[in-house]
Amino acid sequence: MPARKRDSKGRFKDASFFTAARDNPGASAALAAGIAGAAAAGAFLWSRREQVREALSSGMDRLSELKAERFDSAKSQEEIAEEALTLKETGKKSKGPRGPVAQQDIKAGLASVE
Repeated sequence: MPARKRDSKGRFKDASFFTAARDNPGASAALAAGIAGAAAAGAFLWSRREQVREALSSGMDRLSELKAERFDSAKSQEEIAEEALTLKETGKKSKGPRGPVAQQDIKAGLASVE
């Protein structure tokens, strides 16, 4: 096994993780504070896990209700067909596109103006 080398302060060179902590105590303290903060947040959320679960559940239930309302209020194919026949019988026309091609058709008598 090769001999381990020491740096100018007498420490072993290959102990980089521990020397970084010794050389920069501010960064080490900040890292420790960050870890402690994350642990505290985790402990807080763990203590409130039932409330968080209930909030998520009620939010998902409300979303399901909104989706159901949206689909229930949509017209069925029968209702759309009945409305189309009623409009055809009464002679009402929908407002169609009025682009350049439609304008030419109106001028040529191929389409009527409301």
